Amino acid sequence: MKLLRVTSLLLVNLMVLFSAAAVAEKQNIISDRNEYGWKTIEITYEPGDKQYNNILKNITYFDSNKEKIKEEYFYTEKVANVTGLNKTIAYFDSNEKLTKVEYLHTEKFSNGIGYYKKTDYFDSNEKLTRVEFFYTDKFAKDLGFNRDITYLDNNEKMTKIDFFHIDSFTNEKGYYKKTDYFDSNENLTKREYFYTDKFADEKGFNKSIAFYDSNEKMKMEEYYLQDRLIKTNSYHN
Repeated sequence: MKLLRVTSLLLVNLMVLFSAAAVAEKQNIISDRNEYGWKTIEITYEPGDKQYNNILKNITYFDSNKEKIKEEYFYTEKVANVTGLNKTIAYFDSNEKLTKVEYLHTEKFSNGIGYYKKTDYFDSNEKLTRVEFFYTDKFAKDLGFNRDITYLDNNEKMTKIDFFHIDSFTNEKGYYKKTDYFDSNENLTKREYFYTDKFADEKGFNKSIAFYDSNEKMKMEEYYLQDRLIKTNSYHN
């Protein structure tokens, strides 16, 4: 969860930039009728502008009701070196409330941390509800998955993570998706595996669930075929 906490702090800092960037002297209408139904406006910065050292430009898209629907920010090398970000894209609902932010990272950052893109999702109160990571090919090859989604409760604690595996991993291990579940203290309580049809034909089950005790040691496994429980293993630690 440390990574998600850092994510939240980064979001706050970026939102300060979002609000501050609204004041600029150079604006250009680059479309009178965009795909959302109204104008697209580009803002660029010159020496002396407040955000000159932070933002190269931002592009705002408005819908047919003249409400802001999307905003793109392109960052300077200075910001990129500090945050690892090249660009962010913020999406808004019809009330201009934030619904989603996509973070696109530099190659240097991506090579170091393993993911090149992250997407935050928000509820109607602009509270963070889930975070999606998109991983580099190298990371995916090493760990076997190229995307995961972390789900959060009202206190922004992890409740579940979905892992989506790459083909080479799936062909070797037999499962294409894994889901981890957590308690209110973010301790692992359950892990689900979803297997391919080929694996199910060979082994006789297409899903398994492992249950864990308070020390995160496996205490039981269940095996299913088409949602029918066919086998149970219990362990005594």
